[in-house]
Amino acid sequence: MTSLTHSTTTTTGPRADQANLTGGFLRRAAGGALIAGPLLILGGMMTCPPQASDSAVDYITSLARDSFLTELSAMLLHYGLIACALGALAVPGLVRGRKGRWPTLFGALATALGLLNVSGAVRDDWWRMVTGRQLPIDVAARISDTVDASAFMPLWSGTEILAFLGLLSLSVGLARAGVAGWWPAAVFLGAFASMMFIPVSMTYVVGGAFALMYVPLVVAGLRTFQREHATV
Repeated sequence: MTSLTHSTTTTTGPRADQANLTGGFLRRAAGGALIAGPLLILGGMMTCPPQASDSAVDYITSLARDSFLTELSAMLLHYGLIACALGALAVPGLVRGRKGRWPTLFGALATALGLLNVSGAVRDDWWRMVTGRQLPIDVAARISDTVDASAFMPLWSGTEILAFLGLLSLSVGLARAGVAGWWPAAVFLGAFASMMFIPVSMTYVVGGAFALMYVPLVVAGLRTFQREHATV
């Protein structure tokens, strides 16, 4: 019995250590994604080609004007959104106890689903850029409007609201759980509200406001690293 007990202990120990190492790596990777994602999004918004208005003609014209900026912005946004989505899935792990658990869990899932869908929509910038460069602008705008009016398009593009609802719910959940204060939720709400009033022609202001909506994820990323550092 003694040798059997000893054998079980020595076998379980390395497995537990390996599991802890794997879990620690994944948590640090998630924390890095939560911080890097919003920074990439900020870079993507700051490199968006300026547009005169939110009309299809002005949007396509801006994309076609500078292909380098269009592609750079799209790539930064794409990978920033993916990083935020993947990192968000680890945020519920910050909650200890029941308080704030369900808002955080819903927020993480809704944020991940919404942002992953939006990241795929960034591909639209490429074909709109190409049509704007190779076709008359009125034809390019008509194609764009036709695509947007497709019957099933809302099932894809309409999920964007899930990301915003998710970020708000996640912020509230973390605040209720005591992981973060209420200020990240306030920053998100202020940035979200400002997006409704800032003219799209103010490219850098719009970009800054959009990036501020991801502050709750940055805070969650910092908390993740603090937790990991405390357990080392």
